[in-house]
Amino acid sequence: MTKKDEVVREMAGMLLEFMALTRLDWDATYFRFARPGGGTTSSEWLYRKDRELNYFQGMAQLEMRYQTTLEKLAEDLSDAMVSEGRERPVVIVATVDSGKNYNLKFDYKNPSALEIRLLSLGTANSYFGDDIVIDKTVGEFQEHLKGLAP
Repeated sequence: MTKKDEVVREMAGMLLEFMALTRLDWDATYFRFARPGGGTTSSEWLYRKDRELNYFQGMAQLEMRYQTTLEKLAEDLSDAMVSEGRERPVVIVATVDSGKNYNLKFDYKNPSALEIRLLSLGTANSYFGDDIVIDKTVGEFQEHLKGLAP
């Protein structure tokens, strides 16, 4: 097993462990890590139940602990890919579903690619493409977003 494979397994395990601790009803979770130009990193994640995407709410400490670990694993994955002679990705999106199926997508050029934010839905940079992943009208969706704001 390569270093890359080990890191991918650990990342999948961390996502599954986190979701088990949340006790949420979920179908899939998405973790996006970006490191544009080797500079400051950013990450975000959300989960999907049926056709609705949601952010984690009321779990800041748990989320922070796992997010820090997942960011480190994403860095390790990038390093492992470079050590195999591959290009360093600018964006990594890791997905795991409740059936324990795991997927990775990479972008090597565009730090805005593969966005998972709700506001990115329907845009060219959205990870979800043209798929409709929420069952709400635009007005209902905007009200939903207002409800997430502090």
